[in-house]
Amino acid sequence: MDKKWLKPALIVGLGLVLVVLFLWMPRKPSAKEENQQMPALSAEESRLQQAIELVNGPNPMQGIMMLREIVAKDTNNVEAHYWLGVFAVKSGQYDKAIPRFERVIRLDPNYLNAYMDLGAVYKELGDKVQALRLFEKAAERDSANVYALFFSGETAADIGEKQKAKKYYNQLLRHTADTAVVVRVKERIEKLK
Repeated sequence: MDKKWLKPALIVGLGLVLVVLFLWMPRKPSAKEENQQMPALSAEESRLQQAIELVNGPNPMQGIMMLREIVAKDTNNVEAHYWLGVFAVKSGQYDKAIPRFERVIRLDPNYLNAYMDLGAVYKELGDKVQALRLFEKAAERDSANVYALFFSGETAADIGEKQKAKKYYNQLLRHTADTAVVVRVKERIEKLK
């Protein structure tokens, strides 16, 4: 059996996981964004923001401990659960990320990033059927979200559901004007024929 495709497929898969993680990483606002008037944060929101900054900065464990304190005090704090899931993924602790994202979805069934991140975890773990189910749920909640549509199409193609993959790719094409994305998606559709 010829396995020349295995190494490039693994590289592409890893690259996609890194792209997803990069897209959902917290980012520092530009100077222009910082200068704009922002509503004052509540004490809880401020503490959550401080915890996220600590995790992404020089003292990650202190930030994680703050997030855990927040969920201990308020077990329904969606954002704290979500960020604990994100940071669990970053550290490769998928067994801890899964219940965090599942909790977020139970608390807020419309939290799109939780579906996307949980789908990415299952895809990374090799459960592409479960990953597709989650990406599709994200696409149901936002039928114009290009990431949900792309990963639904890609994962459907991965498990041999060509018609479903084409449906998601074509839907994605209706919602993007990005020339590079259009070219890549059309190439993927062509390969499905």
